[in-house]
Amino acid sequence: MSEVSDAEEKARATAEEPSEPAPSVFIMGAGVVGTALAVRLAGAGVSVTGLHGRQVELTAGVRASSGAVEVVRSTGEIPQILSEAEAVIISVRDDRIPEVAARLVREGRLRRGQILLHTSGANPARTILAPVVPHVRAVGTLHPLVSFSDARVAVEALGEIAFGIEGDEPARALATRLVRALGARAVILEAENLPLYHAGAVMASNYVVALADTAQSLLIKAGVPADQALPVLIPLLTSVVQNLAQVGLPGALTGPVERGDVTVVERHLGTLEARAPELVELYRLVGRDVLRLAREKASSEKAGMDPASAARLEALFSGAAPSAPAGPNGGRKPGV
Repeated sequence: MSEVSDAEEKARATAEEPSEPAPSVFIMGAGVVGTALAVRLAGAGVSVTGLHGRQVELTAGVRASSGAVEVVRSTGEIPQILSEAEAVIISVRDDRIPEVAARLVREGRLRRGQILLHTSGANPARTILAPVVPHVRAVGTLHPLVSFSDARVAVEALGEIAFGIEGDEPARALATRLVRALGARAVILEAENLPLYHAGAVMASNYVVALADTAQSLLIKAGVPADQALPVLIPLLTSVVQNLAQVGLPGALTGPVERGDVTVVERHLGTLEARAPELVELYRLVGRDVLRLAREKASSEKAGMDPASAARLEALFSGAAPSAPAGPNGGRKPGV
């Protein structure tokens, strides 16, 4: 039986607790995340008493996603109804969260029995919400572990994702009730682990986009028309995600390193040194981790990598071994 992490155990225990009615919620911040939360929570039967922001117009796509659900929207002066909500969620850019929290205190909008949540994944609640701590019952984190670029897509996705939850116990319990109402998954975290958790999330999302851009640039250098380079990569990227979902790690790994194909890796490095030298170190850096995964996969399958191939790959990725020179078309020279 595989080991279960502390976070998974906490999330499972929380999910098995008797369900409670979801609290009434007011959301500060009408960007993609705030709008999606408002619409999706309201659609799940949670009393969303308001959505406040600089701009709060819902697009036609979002309105269609929300069906008949209407969310009261406001801008400018914060409405008094915020003070009546059981929970207030601040969903703005990380650098604006303390500013919004301080404004709520300054304008006397909070009451002692409320719980305040924020949607940043990198900042512990008691740090970033420090101004409000003396004025509310509890503070916490409710971070959607997903990449949102469009509110309509976000509304549709919120029921299928995980939320990172952290903070005072009453805030964690309330956040978990909201996640349960959405039909999503709760991952319980400790404050000191949030930056590490968020770094992992960034590498799984933002860094993948950067790697896709790098791959696109190589295809264009290889002669693929610029308007086709990304579209032809999308099915490949999709298949990788599907493999991860179906067989996990390290089983999802494929490719020349996993096969122990030293010749192909030599050819890659020789070509990159000749035609894209700025990417050689990136290829080697990621390649070292791919080699680690390949060894793990071989070990889990009781196969084992060929020791000579593994040693040669390790030398290539460390830069200790010369790669095959590139030929006139970017391949290896004959006989190499």
